Amino acid sequence: MAQPFISICVPVYNGEAYLRECLDSCFSQDYANFEVLVCDDGSNDGSLRLLNEYQVRYPQLKVFKNEKNLGLVGNWNRCVELAKGEWIKLVFQDDYLRKDALSEFAKQIKPNTQLLVSKRHFVLPADADTEIKNYYSSTVRTLENTCGIKSYYSAEEISKAAMKHIGMNFIAEPSLSLFRKSALNTVGAFQPLLKQICDLEFMLRLASRYGVVYIAEDLCYFRIHKASTTNSNVSSNYFELRFIEPVLFSWLLLYSDGFESLRKHLNSIQKTKLHLYFRLKCYKAAKENERLKAGHKVFNSSFTEFKTIQSAAQGTWYIRLLDRII
Repeated sequence: MAQPFISICVPVYNGEAYLRECLDSCFSQDYANFEVLVCDDGSNDGSLRLLNEYQVRYPQLKVFKNEKNLGLVGNWNRCVELAKGEWIKLVFQDDYLRKDALSEFAKQIKPNTQLLVSKRHFVLPADADTEIKNYYSSTVRTLENTCGIKSYYSAEEISKAAMKHIGMNFIAEPSLSLFRKSALNTVGAFQPLLKQICDLEFMLRLASRYGVVYIAEDLCYFRIHKASTTNSNVSSNYFELRFIEPVLFSWLLLYSDGFESLRKHLNSIQKTKLHLYFRLKCYKAAKENERLKAGHKVFNSSFTEFKTIQSAAQGTWYIRLLDRII
């Protein structure tokens, strides 16, 4: 069998509720040269039964069962590792594609293209209140309201915009993206240090090096619901997500090889802002850990392992002053 041009990768964990709609959208594509690859991370609902049903109907569906639970980021990386396609189209179990999504993405690929994203389209629950609807329709950060409407955003534009909105994913969720698998040989895979902003970190790592081809059409649909991983993460890991992740994220921006390109695009003022952000987040996390007497394992490991974090957590007079002001 010839190598597929695009691999649709669907990481699954207890995804029965929306998985059928997701898979139907994958197999309804008007584009032929693709594979669908699913990695199940130890589901204990009806996901595997449903996947077996789809394998009978669609022999080209490849289903892998992880021997042990790899977690969110681990399963994403496993999917990408197993994919045979030149291009990776992640589709999360809650999300789905427009029937011409792959063909529209493929039209925009040029020899030097590494990353494409489509316009955000959030699918909200029927009972979403006005505040939630307004947030996702007009307040949430996007490429369009951050950098203006363009068909291409340069690596420099993305890097500078990231400094205006540190920690905010204005690029796209992975379900809205298509990226060249070989690009990971340079920038690396998804970052297992992070749980909540792992998608932002990865998308920014790619975009700050290669730029972004933007398709201003609703090709992919990203579902928002109470049982989503985002919501369960926030409710069960508040301290880690609210205080530790910003520290680790800003540390990566400042010191990791993956963000060397981003740092080259920043001027001295932007670099100073990033350093201040990092130091302030370290100090706030240390204060909160002390207040809660948490001794959180993630706090202890990260604040011991990374000497730059350990030093920044002590604070300085200007960081203490910033903490009072902000």
